Amino acid sequence: MPNKITLTLVTACFFILNSCSFTSQSRSISPHFDGILKFSNQAINNAKILLSTEPGDKYCLKAKKFTKTNEQGQFSLKAITEEYTYTPFVNYKLDEWIVCASYKEQTYTLYLNNRYGSGNVTGSIFLECDLTSNPVNKPCVISH
Repeated sequence: MPNKITLTLVTACFFILNSCSFTSQSRSISPHFDGILKFSNQAINNAKILLSTEPGDKYCLKAKKFTKTNEQGQFSLKAITEEYTYTPFVNYKLDEWIVCASYKEQTYTLYLNNRYGSGNVTGSIFLECDLTSNPVNKPCVISH
């Protein structure tokens, strides 16, 4: 009798874990970004803003999201999402993101960060950037 109960419990656990591990889901792997881009305190119009989630892509050469600044230098980039299969107990991932600007044939790294965790990267980040304040290397004031 105890063997039947044990076998039933093991079988039930196997089916529960198995059904959870093959569920495809969508998750955010970067935050949402809004910001303003300036050069010598003047708004930059039509600059290309790029978002990459490739590790080590310091100049966003493998960017997945793009936008351009408007006449006031404002931009908005939605979070990058990916499809993944949920696996119980092995759910932690290293998520990295890099925001760059391309202006006058020069690429600037505006912001980079990462997090190690499970589920969605949440929240939004506001970047106020002046390319003359510290060109090429993190010229932004960041607020959450």
